[in-house]
Amino acid sequence: MPIALKSKDKDGTPYRRPPEIDAWIEKLEAVDAAARLPQFDGMSRKRPEYVPTEALVYFLRRAWVDGERGQFEKIFRILLKRVEQSLCSAISDARMDGAAEIRDEVRGLFIELLTNDCNSQAGLLDFYEIRFDKAMVALRTSVLRRIGPATKKIKTVPLGSQESDGPEISPEVETALEDFFSGDPQKIDDPAFRLVFFSAIDRLPPDQKQVIGLFLQGIPIDAKEQDVMTIARILQCDERTVRNRKDRACKALKAVLEKEAEL
Repeated sequence: MPIALKSKDKDGTPYRRPPEIDAWIEKLEAVDAAARLPQFDGMSRKRPEYVPTEALVYFLRRAWVDGERGQFEKIFRILLKRVEQSLCSAISDARMDGAAEIRDEVRGLFIELLTNDCNSQAGLLDFYEIRFDKAMVALRTSVLRRIGPATKKIKTVPLGSQESDGPEISPEVETALEDFFSGDPQKIDDPAFRLVFFSAIDRLPPDQKQVIGLFLQGIPIDAKEQDVMTIARILQCDERTVRNRKDRACKALKAVLEKEAEL
C-alpha cells in the first residue's frame, strides 16, 4: 500500500496521487528493489512499460526513509537523467542563449528541493508524485521569471549552412518546411530548390524574415504556458502581429517560388 502524501490543497484537501500512479507503485512494491531498477532506466516514454516519473520519485523518497542509501543513489541518478532530458527539451541550446546555465540553475533548485525534502520529511516533493511534469514547469518558470525578459535571448541562428549541394537543415526546420509546403518532401530534398527558397527568405523585409526564421526553427507563434518561448514573446508583440508578418512573408515567398517554377 503506497504511503499517503502529507501535503494538502489550500482548502485542506489532502494530496492524492492519480489512481494510475498508485497502481504503478503497488505493482512495483511487489518486486524486489534490485529488480525494479532496470524498469526505471533505459525505457522509452512511449512504451507501456515505461514507469512514470511520479512513481520514481516515490521510490526515491522511500529509499531515503528506509535508509537504503545504495538504492537511493541509483534511483537518484536515473531521476536526474530524466530531469536533464526534460530540461534539454524545454530549454534548448538552439533556441536560447545561456541555456546551459539556465538548465544548471533549474537542476540545482531541484536537487536543493530534494535535499530539503529528505532532511525535513516535510512533503516538499509531494506534488512531484502527483504531476511531475507540471511541477517541473513551475520550477522552470520561477527561474525564467527571475532572469527576466531582458536576458531571455533567443538565438536566431542561420537556418542552414551553404554547401555545394544546398543548405543543410536541422530536423526542426525540415519539419516546419514539410508543413509549409503541405507535406511535399520532394521540394525540400531538391538542393537547387532549397537554395532558391533560402535566398528568397534573405530578401524579405527584416520583420518578416525574423518571423520566418524563428518559425522554421520550430518556435511557436504563441502559447498559453508562460515558460514556453514563443515568437510573440521574443519579438515583444502580440500574436496577431506575428501572424500578419508570417502571412505576408509566406505570400511573398510563394510568389517567388511560383515564378521560379515557371522558368
